[in-house]
Amino acid sequence: MLNFSDYPKASRVFYFFEEISKIPRASGNTAQIAEYLVSFAVEHGLEYLRDEADNVVIRKPATPGYEGHAGVIFQGHTDMVPAVCGGCDFNFDTDSLRLYRDGDFLRAKGTTLGADDGIAIAYALAVLDSDTIAHPDFEAVFTSDEETGLIGAKALSADSVKGRLLINIDSDAEGIFTVGCAGGLRCDLTAQMSTEKANGYLCSLSLSGLRGGHSGVEINKGRVNAIKKLGEILVQLGEVSLSVLHGGNADNAIAREASATFVCDGAVKDRLKSVCEEARAALVSLGECDAEIDYAYTDDSADVLSKKDSESVISLINAMPSGVIAMSEDIEGLVETSQNMGIISLLDGKLSLAVSVRSAKGTEKRRAADNIAALAKEHGVAVREHSEYPAWEYKQVSALRPVACEVYEKMYGKAPEVIIIHAGLECGIFSDKIEGLDSISLGPDNFDIHTPEERLSLSSAARVWEYLIELLRNL
Repeated sequence: MLNFSDYPKASRVFYFFEEISKIPRASGNTAQIAEYLVSFAVEHGLEYLRDEADNVVIRKPATPGYEGHAGVIFQGHTDMVPAVCGGCDFNFDTDSLRLYRDGDFLRAKGTTLGADDGIAIAYALAVLDSDTIAHPDFEAVFTSDEETGLIGAKALSADSVKGRLLINIDSDAEGIFTVGCAGGLRCDLTAQMSTEKANGYLCSLSLSGLRGGHSGVEINKGRVNAIKKLGEILVQLGEVSLSVLHGGNADNAIAREASATFVCDGAVKDRLKSVCEEARAALVSLGECDAEIDYAYTDDSADVLSKKDSESVISLINAMPSGVIAMSEDIEGLVETSQNMGIISLLDGKLSLAVSVRSAKGTEKRRAADNIAALAKEHGVAVREHSEYPAWEYKQVSALRPVACEVYEKMYGKAPEVIIIHAGLECGIFSDKIEGLDSISLGPDNFDIHTPEERLSLSSAARVWEYLIELLRNL
C-alpha cells in the first residue's frame, strides 16, 4: 500500500482507489469491478442492484436530520481506457495497475491510471463507508463501459435511480463545474479485401511518442493524430502495397502510435529516410517533441493488398477528417463539432477503422456522420453507426447549481467556473431519460487522461473530497 498519511482526511478515498486499481476494469471487462461493488454493499448491509450491463446502484439512507431533503446521487463509470506505453509488458485483462507517487501526483507505471473515472468510485465508496458524513438519501450510481459509448448509462433503467440531484464526478479540472456537453456517436468502417503475394522490399514503419489525449478535451490543442500522420507519410512515399496497419487503442483517444508494414520497390525504399526525417521535423514543429519515427526494410515478400486497394485505404485515411470541424458561434472557444480516428487495423486483408463524432448540435452530428458514410461508400467500405448519445442541454433553473457554487465560494473565496464542454458526459443520457433530474459535473485535477501519462493531483483530489462532504451537508 502507498503512503497517503499527508492527506489524512482523504485516507479512505485513496484506500478505495488502491483497492479498485487491483481489479482489471478496461472497457468491456467490467464484471469483476461490478462484483466488488456488490460485495461491498453486502458487507456494509446496504441496498443495491446490479443489472445485466454491470451497472451497480448502492443506496444509503439519509443521516439523522436529512430525512426530508432531496435525494443526492454520486455518479461515475467503472471502466477505463486501456492505454499502454510501447514495449510495456502489461495485460489489462488480468493485471493490477502499478500505482506510484510522483510528488503531488499519483500515476501508474506504463499505463493509464484509471482516475478517469476511478476517483468517482473511490469518492462514492468513501461516503458509503462512513458513519460520520452527513447527507440526504444517498445513491452511488456506477455505470459500465462509458468510454466505448456510454453503454451502461443507456442500459440503466430510469426506475433504478430515485434521487433527482445528480453529481457526476467525471470532470478533470478542480474548480470548474460542467453544466452541459456535446452529443456524439461512433462509426465503424470495415472491409474485407483479397491479398496476394508480392516480392520486393518489405518495409516496417512506426510512429510513437505523440502526445495523444482525450478526443473531447484535447481535440482543439493541436495534438497530432498518429493515424492521420501515418497516412500522410504513406502518400509521400509513393506506390506501396499494404500488408499490416495498426494504430490507436480507443476511438475516443487521439492516437499516439501507428505503424504500417508494406512491400515497395527500390525507389520508395530509398525515399524512406528523407521522408521520415521530414515528417519527424514537421511533428516537432507542431509541438510533438517526443515523437519518434522508426523504419526498417529487408529484401523479402509478404501477403499484401493489391496496389489499387492499398491506394484506396491510404486515400480513405487521408480523406477522413480528424480534429476540429467547427467552433461554436455562440460560445467563444468551445468546439462545436469534431471527429477523431481512434483505431485502425489491417490484418489478413481485413480493414477496420473506428471514428468518433462529437457535436453540440444534433444536425451537425448527423451531417458529420453522413459525410463519413459518403467517404466509406466512395472507398468501397461498409460503415456501421452505434453508441449514439444526446447532448446535455444547459438547465436554466437549477436547485443544485447555485448551492454547489455557493459552497465552493465560501470554502475557497472565489467562484467556480461554470462551463459547457465538448467531451461527452453521461449526464446527457440521464437527463434525457429521468424527468426532473438536476445535474452538475465536477472532479479533481487529472492530466493527460486516456494516455499512459495520466496523473491525478493528490492535493486536488483531497480538496475536492472535502468540498463534496461540505456540499452533501448543505443539500
